[in-house]
Amino acid sequence: MVGTCGDRNAGSRQHPRFAAALAAGLLLSAAAGAETRYEIARYEAINRGLGAPPADVVRSSPAAAWRSFLSLAGAGKFDLAAHLLDLSETAPAQQPKIGVERAGQLYRLLLLLKAREDAVTTENEAGPTIGGQATNVVIAVRFERSGISGEVRLRHTVGAAPYELAWLFSRETVASVPFWFRVLVKGEPARGAEPLDIGLGPIPDGVQRGTPREAAAGLLAACQAGRFGLAAFYLDLGEIPPERQRAEGERLARRLMLTLQRTGWVDTDKLSNDPLGAPESGVPENEQLLGVVKVGHQPVELLLAHRFDAELGQVWTVSQKTVVQIDRLYDAHGYGWLGDHAPVALFAVSLAELQLWQWLGILAGLLVSWFVSRHLGRWAVRLLRHLARRTVMQWDDAVALALDGPAGFLFWAGTLVLVARWLGLTPAAWVVARYLCKLLALVGVGWFLVRLVDDGARRVRETAKERNLVGFLPVAVRIVKALVVVMLGLAALDVIGINVMAGLGALGIGGVALAFAAQKTLENLFGTAAIAGDRPFEVGDFIAIGQDTGTVEEIGFRSTRLRTVARTRVTVPNGVIAAGRIENYTARDRILYNPVLKLVYSASEAQLNAVIGGAKRLLESHPKVFQGEHRVRFAAFGNNALHIEVWCWIATRDFLEYTAVSEELNFALAAIVQRSGTAFAFPSPTVYMAAAEPAEPGAADGSGRNGAAAGTSRPNGSG
Repeated sequence: MVGTCGDRNAGSRQHPRFAAALAAGLLLSAAAGAETRYEIARYEAINRGLGAPPADVVRSSPAAAWRSFLSLAGAGKFDLAAHLLDLSETAPAQQPKIGVERAGQLYRLLLLLKAREDAVTTENEAGPTIGGQATNVVIAVRFERSGISGEVRLRHTVGAAPYELAWLFSRETVASVPFWFRVLVKGEPARGAEPLDIGLGPIPDGVQRGTPREAAAGLLAACQAGRFGLAAFYLDLGEIPPERQRAEGERLARRLMLTLQRTGWVDTDKLSNDPLGAPESGVPENEQLLGVVKVGHQPVELLLAHRFDAELGQVWTVSQKTVVQIDRLYDAHGYGWLGDHAPVALFAVSLAELQLWQWLGILAGLLVSWFVSRHLGRWAVRLLRHLARRTVMQWDDAVALALDGPAGFLFWAGTLVLVARWLGLTPAAWVVARYLCKLLALVGVGWFLVRLVDDGARRVRETAKERNLVGFLPVAVRIVKALVVVMLGLAALDVIGINVMAGLGALGIGGVALAFAAQKTLENLFGTAAIAGDRPFEVGDFIAIGQDTGTVEEIGFRSTRLRTVARTRVTVPNGVIAAGRIENYTARDRILYNPVLKLVYSASEAQLNAVIGGAKRLLESHPKVFQGEHRVRFAAFGNNALHIEVWCWIATRDFLEYTAVSEELNFALAAIVQRSGTAFAFPSPTVYMAAAEPAEPGAADGSGRNGAAAGTSRPNGSG
């Protein structure tokens, strides 16, 4: 016979006479032959903790699974019979132990109910159908005894890895077996010895306690809303006299909430949503583990307890054992007098799952932690600088100096972590708080590294002997700072949960397109790297790049800026600089002085020797002339002058100083020429007129030439 499975309506569990209505409904359903379709139960793996089923376990069809269970359990092979149970709500490590227990209990229950081997007859692997569609569920046994009713169901189940189709006793059936076993087999009472929390009065409509998950979620929701009177209905207050249950219930609910906030909220999604819970190793069958809180080094279990009531149905509340421990837990993790006597309004108003008192605490924590961290950071930096001055090393002084400022951010982040823990934020808010603290710490670390780079550059500038290294420092500092920013940006993305490696992989895939789209930009960046490696010039150098000549003012990532002699500003892309010719005038260790003295052709040999000798003596005696190499030579016969070449180095790198020295030498050479009795030649031609020639025959008729000959010219050797 095909029947129903799955969770019943949550609200109906709390309705009076639920059990009786359910039993009547089941009988009517059986009488009318009502059938319902269900989806196949799908899992990643079927009972992973049990391993692959042996050959003795047959679960290919409803009838085969039913017979296989009865056969194996009847032979006492409960470890094999466990393969026919849906143990999906049991942790894989606990499935072997729990499976044996549940298989034994189910078999004894079926014996009590006198289940027949032919109770399930469907041999079709797809199970029974309705209108040609599979129902995926088979009800093997229906019963109503001792005030409770139930169904033993088999459900079509699929496992993905490895892929397998099987018919198993449903998850709901496995969860109900312990309760049925206690009541029907062991004869324990089906309901509590006395009504639950009668001192609280009528149960409000919003209370839902039909499953462990519902009970935990309802308790936490009521506490978050500051409705501690409503939250008290989720506590088993049986140890408290009825006349005190209302006041004590509100007080204990508030203390439990504050304790859970400080020690970590319960993840209700991990709790069972079956009316009879899920089996747990080491936990009684009528209880579910809500969480564990440590008091000192001793763990205290928070438990939900189950009871059945003919009017309320299945009910889950915080167990009496846990309620007794609430005061002890609060003394260890609570807020003392303040938590007990704070106005209820601070708990009743919530925004983004945080109560008003927590928002006020966050605001106060931000301000106080900023003030404390600021002064604490300054004090720590002063202490580090004092200690650093007592050492012979230099790097510790740089570190202490660079921490001035960033240390405040680091202390601020650490203080906020402590404040957030003290406030007992919800898991979602705690995640945001951790992100914020990590980002603040990254800002502090980034600021520290940038300041450390600046201080290192300053020390290199003050102590470096190589001028090229000092000149390239601005570019090197920018590159290092850019790397710091990029690394911190990647770290920030990783902190907020973005997969950095996947992003880098995506950039790698689009790298070719990016390279084509930004070809010139990449060319300039590589040019910057080439300039950084080769260091052909530095800021302040006077250079020539192609037709552009000027003083280097700035070396950037994309371009280099020159200030020309005409005081204009020229920007040259670094890609062009790396591929072109660069002439660095500032890099000269001395400057060439190379005038040519052009004397008149009328100068005698003695006069020429006097000029050459005087010029040599001038160069040898002048303090600014480099004495390693200089010469004065009668170099050539020019078109209009005799050339004497003066060649030497001026021992200076300063162009202004060079112009002053060259002016001094020019005056001295002019005086030497004047004393020698000769003179400088002027670049002007002299015209000579030739004598008249005899007239040619036929000149009388006027057709011949006149006697005037054309004039000729030669260089003016006299000047």
